[in-house]
Amino acid sequence: MMMSFCKLFVNSCFFNNNFVNITRNIFLSLTSIALFLFDAFSAAELQNKTRILFLMDASYSMNKPWTHGTRWFTAQQVMYEIIDSLNGYKNVEFAIRVFGHQSSLRENNCRDSRLEFPFGSLNPNLAKKKLSLIKPNGVTPLAYSLEKCAGDFSIAGGESRNFLIVITDGEESCEGKPCEAAALLLQNHIILKPIVLGIQLPEVLQEQFGCIGELTNTWSADELKHQLVKKVLDIAANTTFQLNLLDHNGKPTETAVPFTLLDAKDSTIKYQFFHTLNHQGAPDTISVSPIFNYNIIVHTLPPVQLNNISMLPNKHNIINMPAPQGFAEFKFNGNVLKNPQVQKIKCVIFQDGIPLTAISHNEKEKLISGTYEADILTLPPFKGLKLSVEGGKTSTLTVPAPGLLHLRKSAEVAGAIMTFQDNKLIKVTDLADVGLQESFALQPGKYLLLYREKKSDSMLNTKELQFEIKSGMEIRLDI
Repeated sequence: MMMSFCKLFVNSCFFNNNFVNITRNIFLSLTSIALFLFDAFSAAELQNKTRILFLMDASYSMNKPWTHGTRWFTAQQVMYEIIDSLNGYKNVEFAIRVFGHQSSLRENNCRDSRLEFPFGSLNPNLAKKKLSLIKPNGVTPLAYSLEKCAGDFSIAGGESRNFLIVITDGEESCEGKPCEAAALLLQNHIILKPIVLGIQLPEVLQEQFGCIGELTNTWSADELKHQLVKKVLDIAANTTFQLNLLDHNGKPTETAVPFTLLDAKDSTIKYQFFHTLNHQGAPDTISVSPIFNYNIIVHTLPPVQLNNISMLPNKHNIINMPAPQGFAEFKFNGNVLKNPQVQKIKCVIFQDGIPLTAISHNEKEKLISGTYEADILTLPPFKGLKLSVEGGKTSTLTVPAPGLLHLRKSAEVAGAIMTFQDNKLIKVTDLADVGLQESFALQPGKYLLLYREKKSDSMLNTKELQFEIKSGMEIRLDI
């Protein structure tokens, strides 16, 4: 491959007068670039398929002189090098879409965009030939072209990491909205990241293009070449990542929890995984792109997070994240009656006033080591209980088992169950005002039933009945 690259370079020097003046230093730098690309893409064969779509501006303004020729000529030469370097690596595919080249400025064709070289094609010479025949000609339908990129990736099919690199020298000229088009590509998870390489963009346009993706403005042919090669190298780097979730002993044994990698810059979701230990008992290894800085959120209860984590390209990155977890459970002490009213009682666990989870009797929930509050929703409830969870241990909240009250009514009634707390009457719950039978799971204690017939319109018809509930016992009252 290295020989074919050098041969291509020499041939291009003889047959292209504009290129003859490129210096020996440029030649050496291009050779170094090819060697770097060779190493990077050899490593890339070990990872999942990566697809790079180059979206190239061939509008009329690309005819402007720039360094060794025109802006378009420079972009062509750099793409020739990239195409040669990408050739032959089964896990890296590229495609080229060009806009602004099929119609003249006078025609103002705002749909002038075409996929000139699709993904999966194995003939780099054909790609270079097609590129060599293109002449800058028309307007800049950037937003429309970005919208068409979604179809370019979908035609290729299959699972892959998709990246978009835009090479342009000017703003949208068709009243489209490039920022919105790029945002849709990200929101629909079609691409991982748009990269914009500007060719001498004025300052006012730099702000506009920054919303599309990561903008790098270039001011010379050498700078464009350097930045494009760097972006491609970063995209294709065989970068792996291992997330060690450390237990209370500092060992990477915590697992079986979802986690998310967000772009640290804009918080968009880049990857989502369910943490797994491999067959050797170590955290599983995954491939990620090194072009982002990540915020890592592990969806434990409560979540734990590390921010602004960078990945070294072509390296195995190990991230240690403390996530010691223990268990919380809720139990009744005594005889537990098998009744739906008992089974539906929940224990709600809070931290700093924020509810995290609700567990039933005899259930366990995994929590990050720390201090929590709990409300057990019996009648009456236990509120503000303290719960301390330690790594690798189970913390248990225990309350007396409730008893059961079964009410049988001779007529529909309106009323409430009251209890005595600190010599005060406190309402526990209301009676249902429809139906003739009702059951309640109540904590042990003395209660007062206040009620009247539903059809009565006088408070003088209020009746009261005192009763006592014992743990694990049932009583029946006829009213």
